[in-house]
Amino acid sequence: MEMIGVSASATKAGKTTLISLMLADSCPKTAVIKTSVNNELEQYKVINDPKIINKEGTDTARVVEHGADKVILLESPAAELPSAYQLARNLLDDDIERLFIEGNTIINFLNPDLLFYLEKKDEKEKESAKMVKNRANIKINTNALLSAGKIKNLPFIIQPEKMTCYQAHLLAELLKKSVSEIGKIVKEQDVEIVKCKLGIF
Repeated sequence: MEMIGVSASATKAGKTTLISLMLADSCPKTAVIKTSVNNELEQYKVINDPKIINKEGTDTARVVEHGADKVILLESPAAELPSAYQLARNLLDDDIERLFIEGNTIINFLNPDLLFYLEKKDEKEKESAKMVKNRANIKINTNALLSAGKIKNLPFIIQPEKMTCYQAHLLAELLKKSVSEIGKIVKEQDVEIVKCKLGIF
């Protein structure tokens, strides 16, 4: 199962918007786990009730509308996130091919195939964001996301100096770009492609 992480520097930075755009016209069977840290809770909550998930106007309903096959809402104290996440994973169907994880703190316990970081520069960076932004593969400006219109037109920065061939192909699929377009961006940003067996990059 492919795992895509989506984190952000602040609230309302566009995490759900980005996931929704990546979900559109997607072929793999896809799930979304949306996480929320609440240290006042005595016990974590793993919610998959369709009445709650599909409630009009919610972020979970938006990703369902854009094609997510399964959506789970996870609310938990930070210390219990790993246990809550494992329960959420157990609720996923065996044929799920791609999993989007939305949140910051949860990423510290995971190793996504690709990690996106949304930067909302006009707001103070959350403490939880400081721990994940340096791990991110792809950095996107929130204003650019909201003004791009189509995900294919979205500008982004590849953070590490190296990216695997698999990650480059996955990025192309998620951002609705051709492999050659990603290859051009990789060269422009002076990123080295490693573990490439086909010699495309």
